[in-house]
Amino acid sequence: MKSFFTGLLLLSGISLQAQDFSFGKIKKEDFAITVDKIDTAANAFVLREYGSAEVSYDKNKGPVVQFFRHVRIKILNKEAYDYANFSIPLYKSGNEREVLMDIKGASYHLVGDKVVETEMTKANIFNENASENYAVTKAAIPQVQEGTIIEYRYRTESPFIFNLNAWEFQEDLPKLYSQYVTRIPEVFHYKANLKGGLAVSDRKVENYNTGLNSQVGEVLGNKTIYTMENIPAFHTEDYMTSSKNFRSIIFFELGRYSIPMGPTKDFSLTWENVRDKLVQDESFGGQVKRKTALKEFIEPVLQDSKDDLEKAVRLYTYFQKQIKWNNRHSIYAKNIKEAIEKRTGNSADINLGLVNALRYAKLDAIPVILSTRENGYAGLYAPAISEFNHVIARVKIGENYYLLDATSPYEMFGNIPMKCVNFQGRSIPLEGESDWVKLEANLSSSYSNFFYGELSEDGALKGKWITSRNGYGASKMRERLQGSNSEEEFYEKIDEENNRIKINSFKVSNRESLDKPLTEEFEIEIKNFATLQNDQLLFNPYIDTKISKNPFNLTERNYPIDFGSLVQEECYIEIKLPKGYAYPTEAKLKNISMALPERAARYIFKINNTTPDVLIIESATQLNKPLFMPEEYFDLKEFFSRIIQAEKLDVVLKKI
Repeated sequence: MKSFFTGLLLLSGISLQAQDFSFGKIKKEDFAITVDKIDTAANAFVLREYGSAEVSYDKNKGPVVQFFRHVRIKILNKEAYDYANFSIPLYKSGNEREVLMDIKGASYHLVGDKVVETEMTKANIFNENASENYAVTKAAIPQVQEGTIIEYRYRTESPFIFNLNAWEFQEDLPKLYSQYVTRIPEVFHYKANLKGGLAVSDRKVENYNTGLNSQVGEVLGNKTIYTMENIPAFHTEDYMTSSKNFRSIIFFELGRYSIPMGPTKDFSLTWENVRDKLVQDESFGGQVKRKTALKEFIEPVLQDSKDDLEKAVRLYTYFQKQIKWNNRHSIYAKNIKEAIEKRTGNSADINLGLVNALRYAKLDAIPVILSTRENGYAGLYAPAISEFNHVIARVKIGENYYLLDATSPYEMFGNIPMKCVNFQGRSIPLEGESDWVKLEANLSSSYSNFFYGELSEDGALKGKWITSRNGYGASKMRERLQGSNSEEEFYEKIDEENNRIKINSFKVSNRESLDKPLTEEFEIEIKNFATLQNDQLLFNPYIDTKISKNPFNLTERNYPIDFGSLVQEECYIEIKLPKGYAYPTEAKLKNISMALPERAARYIFKINNTTPDVLIIESATQLNKPLFMPEEYFDLKEFFSRIIQAEKLDVVLKKI
């Protein structure tokens, strides 16, 4: 990189001071500032925030990015104490790495009319390696209590000029004022993109002195100031992908740099550039191209296989069981053979190994790179490799395409884990054109609950309870079971934690058969299932499937409701009534059938006792599409609210 800048001269050691607010200048009046006009329910808020990113040139290091952040926060209550703990991720690749140059923090308290400061010391700062590509500096500001103002700032230096530091105007705290300044010499050309629903309130562009010279004179620079005020907090809620997809964030990508009378380098990637780079990379394409790298492991697996589908299923199952995922996402493999030998590896070790094995079996298989749900959408604005953090396999058998992720030992062949269901990924064929691949769930998340039992006159319920899970419902339970030392320990813990249901015996079926429903059978007892009032027995008919809390509580939601898959839940309860009790006509609950437009969601509740001494209760909830748009939010919120109200109602039995 340095060689491209031989046409530049550093004229002087100019260090541009950020237009920052003064650290430690806290006044008595600052403690009286409120955020009520933005958010009356906030636990804390940002009084002021400033950041800057400057691309500069060091004659020894070459081009570097100097990033600076300074923030001042008022803590309103103890729910916000965690904001006094902050982390600084530092990226590293090969011998190059980001470096923390400076860090400072303090807390401020108002004692009478005097502001008392407590500084953060070295004892409050910790360093750790988070992954192979990231180190993290963690810091904790001391002496935080309700009403405290905390403040911290830090500066980093990075050799990675390709992605200028993004700035998150909107986070989970409301902000009164946030400003970001970029200083970029004219030889660099960055694309700036602002995503999210909020616009900057002010943007100014000025010239500044870069301190650099070229063969044709001074190198000018553009200083751009982005400002937002009175920024509402971004409130997260259930059933969403990463909040990074929807918060107001400005980010930058290097398109090219060009030195007057000197070299020009274009960084504007096309998807074919992305494909070429990955195919030529030894840690990606190099792992897939090794024709016989895994021969000794694969040959026994393929022996006596009847057709291509059986070959693919066998290989997928082998990688699922043979290599344990180390919980690290990556699109780059270290060594696929070594991963099998050590029985552990990152996502690329496992899935690029799977692609290699499928190709060895003469199957049409290629890698697909993607960004996981928690990592956010990738490739929406411009082709880029850095936004992708995971890779899976795609194999074509006949006319059908199957997406495979062997990092999950609980997903059946052809169904990717929920972490991968994130809009779209990009195919990376060794030859031919790259293209988008939809990342959709092939299976629903389904849960069926059956109970057959008898209610006694004292209100106790005994009987057989059977649950059946399919799709993501099954894989989630299989994962929970695997996390316990034994099935006995798992259900003993449930029995201890649930003081309502007593499990007398249990049986689990199809735990290892991923293509079959996971079934649990219990003999249970609930002592106080029904309540005796005068000559009546009252009980809520739901054993374990009742929705008691609405997952949707925002006044307004401006991002989609993403369930990831279709959802189906059903319940069938058959109860033999105690002798001398009946389900009277005047107390019968009404059957319910409701649906959203186009049957996007349905709820059904039925109760009958065609046989006088037996009560049958049936209910079903269906979410018939995985994604609901923000304009459907209020309908969905009301839908769940009505279900909750319906499931609160008691069944009344009368003594006869």
